[in-house]
Amino acid sequence: IGSLLEKRFGTLRHLFTVFVGMFLTSSTYILVACLLSWIFRWDNLMYQHSLGFSGVLFQLSVLEANLSPNSTRSVFGMVQVPAYLYPWALLVTLQIFMPQISFVGHLSGIFVGTLQLYGVLDALILPSDEYLRMMDDWPSLQRIASREGYIRTPADGSSSISHVRDPSSLVSAIRRGVGMILKLVKDFLETIRVIIFGRGRGNENIGFGHRTDHEDTVTDALIDNEVNAGGDDDDWAGLPSVSSSSAEVESRIV
Repeated sequence: IGSLLEKRFGTLRHLFTVFVGMFLTSSTYILVACLLSWIFRWDNLMYQHSLGFSGVLFQLSVLEANLSPNSTRSVFGMVQVPAYLYPWALLVTLQIFMPQISFVGHLSGIFVGTLQLYGVLDALILPSDEYLRMMDDWPSLQRIASREGYIRTPADGSSSISHVRDPSSLVSAIRRGVGMILKLVKDFLETIRVIIFGRGRGNENIGFGHRTDHEDTVTDALIDNEVNAGGDDDDWAGLPSVSSSSAEVESRIV
């Protein structure tokens, strides 16, 4: 992920992206933990240790998935998802197979990556392309800039992401994301309802609580026989006779 983004942004912008991401993902995690503790009195995150680079990796995955020309991505070779949903699918999949990892930390990385994707970080924190190109020419950096793997900031301004996503469209993107989540929850609940109650009143495959008249007759007769017996097994005379004819019973069984 990092090498692909570095080739597009340049070494300096990629370096700033990683360092800013480390600070913002950690700050977002702490903010979420404090809010959960203050509002909902849930202190689990306040007493957990969270460290690692995975939050920044999720930030970079948001940028790479949305800026890549590929329209779909494979999640561990199991399923194909749209490229813009790949970080979310990766988040859910990893949490299912490795539940001990930091869900909030990875979610913080997706949040920071989304802010950068829509140019919010370019406008507030990250340096401009002009300043980065000026840094490429600093004498103090020439020893590093002269190395083969160093990539200078593109002159066409393509290192900045603000030209790809407008910060003002972030609100509409949030609305679209919330709408997708609500639709997913609605479809899931509808599936559960159909599994339990069936689809419509005419569904005969699932009939919880519905019995035939013959079954009701047999059940009532068994209850009456148990009451009359008074709990004495020696006086029980077997199953009572049922008024339905044998032909009717056979037809019902068939």
